[in-house]
Amino acid sequence: MKVAVVGCGGMGNAHLRDLLQLKSQGFDVDVRYLVDIDASKAGALRAKYGLKEAEVLSDYRKALGKVDAAVIATPHAEHYQQIMDFVASGAHVLVEKPMVCNLRQALDVYEAWRRSGLVVEVAFQRHFERPWVAARDLVSKGAIGKIEMVSMILGQAYTGVKGTWRAVRKISCGGELIDSGSHFMDAALWITGLRAEEAFAYMDYRGFEIDINTALVAKLEGGPLLLFTVAGDDPGWLEVEIFWGEGGRLIVQPPAVLLQRKGGGGEAVNLEPYPQSRPVFNFVKAIEKLEENGSPPLCGLRVQELADAAYRSVELGRPVKVAELYEELGAARP
Repeated sequence: MKVAVVGCGGMGNAHLRDLLQLKSQGFDVDVRYLVDIDASKAGALRAKYGLKEAEVLSDYRKALGKVDAAVIATPHAEHYQQIMDFVASGAHVLVEKPMVCNLRQALDVYEAWRRSGLVVEVAFQRHFERPWVAARDLVSKGAIGKIEMVSMILGQAYTGVKGTWRAVRKISCGGELIDSGSHFMDAALWITGLRAEEAFAYMDYRGFEIDINTALVAKLEGGPLLLFTVAGDDPGWLEVEIFWGEGGRLIVQPPAVLLQRKGGGGEAVNLEPYPQSRPVFNFVKAIEKLEENGSPPLCGLRVQELADAAYRSVELGRPVKVAELYEELGAARP
């Protein structure tokens, strides 16, 4: 399997490390191209891992038609065209979050994936980590009954992006809500199995051109409510996700998952029986038909629906229904 790693920053390095780990385990992984607009970054990765046979490129298009798979870890605004080009060339794609920058692009990627028969995967790592795998399993089995409410808190020192591409809206396509927050929105929708129907948000930019703090309220399919607090001027990192159902609540605060049933005591969930993996591992194994694609483009699409409704609500100063977004696009909702 000939692979191109596109984007050789922090996440490109992490994904490359995972690819090489798979190769050491006997998987057919051959990293042929390291691509970055700053060729020195790609060259540094080649030297770091001793990849003498890998070619350094500054233009990903030179790898089109020459690889079986691409791992994309570039700035957000570049994802869409890179995904579409690699899929059109017949390559499988793993892309960092957010999948793309708007709902129109998300629909295009979703349809291209459906037509292609290829593995196209979004690197939502919570799909492969024990706390969230356990939470999804418990919710799907009715451990807390029908979902009524979801609350999420994300605290991050996101103001540290000052001076980087993440602080430039035309490159990042938004701030912490669509960046780190995409993991949380995805987790809420993936664990509950519900779609967002309507959203309203307030955002505070804290002197940036991107959102730093966000207060988001949404209605999910069938009536449950979602509350998402994003605090981007946090001293470090804070993550809490709470799911309330008719029969109890489930708290995910990594590395712990706590289950409290009505009329009974609370308990820490034993996570050992649940699998632990990473997006690259699943991606390669899905290509080799050893596993199912654990995070297909539909997951990226569902996140984009909620994010676009939130950003639009800030512009309009009112709640926005996801159905409105599809009506504007003249498209049916998958």
